[in-house]
Amino acid sequence: MATLSPRRGSILRLIVDGYIATGEPVASSVVASDREIGVSPATVRNEMVSLEDEGFIKRPHSSAGGIPADKGYRHFVEGLGAGRMEPDAEDFAAIRAALVRRRRDMEEWADAAASIVAGLLKTLAFASAPRADASRVRQLNLLSVQDLTVMLVLILHETTVLKQLIPLESPTTPDELERVRNRVYEAVNGRTAEEIAIRVGSGNVGPGLESIIIESAVSALRERDHQKVSGYNIEGLGRLIGAPELSYDDYGVGLTEVLDSDNALTEVTSGAPDDGSAAVFIGSEISRSEFDRCSVVVARYGVPSEASGVVGLIGPTRLAYRRAVPVVEAAAALLSSLVTDAYFGHPGSGESTTAHT
Repeated sequence: MATLSPRRGSILRLIVDGYIATGEPVASSVVASDREIGVSPATVRNEMVSLEDEGFIKRPHSSAGGIPADKGYRHFVEGLGAGRMEPDAEDFAAIRAALVRRRRDMEEWADAAASIVAGLLKTLAFASAPRADASRVRQLNLLSVQDLTVMLVLILHETTVLKQLIPLESPTTPDELERVRNRVYEAVNGRTAEEIAIRVGSGNVGPGLESIIIESAVSALRERDHQKVSGYNIEGLGRLIGAPELSYDDYGVGLTEVLDSDNALTEVTSGAPDDGSAAVFIGSEISRSEFDRCSVVVARYGVPSEASGVVGLIGPTRLAYRRAVPVVEAAAALLSSLVTDAYFGHPGSGESTTAHT
C-alpha cells in the first residue's frame, strides 16, 4: 500500500467516503469542515493537488472537487483490512436466514447466496455451487429394472446423483443383488475414481457382476470429473448496468455480453484466496477490460480438498466497500459451514459466526 502522511490519508478517506455516498466530486470546503482535518480549505486544496499528482484522485478541472481514482480506492480498501471487518448484525441475520432455509438442498445454495447478497448491496452478485475437485461416492444403490438390467445409482458427496444402466448376462435374485451391492459399496465408499481403480488393481474386488458394476462406477465418476465446471448463479444484472457510471456509451451492453460467458467470471474470481477472506479487484486491476469501471469482491468457500465454490459481487468502483467486504465474507463463512455439515455431519468453522450479534 502506498504511503501517505496521516493528514493526506485522512483527506483521501473523506473524499472516498463522500464520493461513495453522493456520487458527486467532494469539494475542499467539505473536507475542511470535518473536525478530523483541522486545516483550512486552502490547505486541503494544496493536499488535493498532491493527491491528484500522485494518482490517488481525479479532478474534472482545477477548481472542482476530488473523485477517487482506482489507486485511491485501493488505498482506501487496504486501510479497511479485509478479513477483520464484522458484518452489520442485520446483514448477517439476513444472509443466515436465506441460507438456513435452503440448507437441505445444496443445489439451491448458490441461488440463495447470490440473491441475498444482491439484495443487500443493490448490485450484481454471483455464486457457484460447491464442486468437488474429484467426485467421491457417498451412497450406492443397485435397482433391478428388468430381468437383465440393473440401474447403478451413485450419490456423491456434493449431492449429485449419477445413474447408469448395466446389462446382465443372466437374471439375478434380489438377495444376490443385495450382496453384490454391499461388497461394491465397501469398495467405493468415500473414494474417487482413481482411488477405486487402484483398489481394483490391487485385487480387492471380486469377478463377475461385482467387477462390472465397479467399472461402471469408475466410468461414471471419471465422466463427471471431466465435465465442464458448474456455472454461476447471477442476480441483479439490471441494478449493475443501471448504475450512473455504467449506463452511458453502451458500456452496460458490453458488460452484459461478457457476463453471458462463465469464462469471464472464472477469470476475474480466480485470485480469491482459500481462507474465506474476500479479495477486492478494482477497475484497471481487473484483467478483463470490460470490467474497467467496476470492482469485484469475491471469497472462496467450502472444505479444502473436498468441495469449494465462490461467492461475490460486481459493482461500480464507487462501491460501499465498508459494507460489501464483510457481507461477502459472511456469506462465504456460512456457506463453508453448510458444506462442512454436508460432508462431515457437523458444523464447520463458519458455524461460529452464527453467534454474531
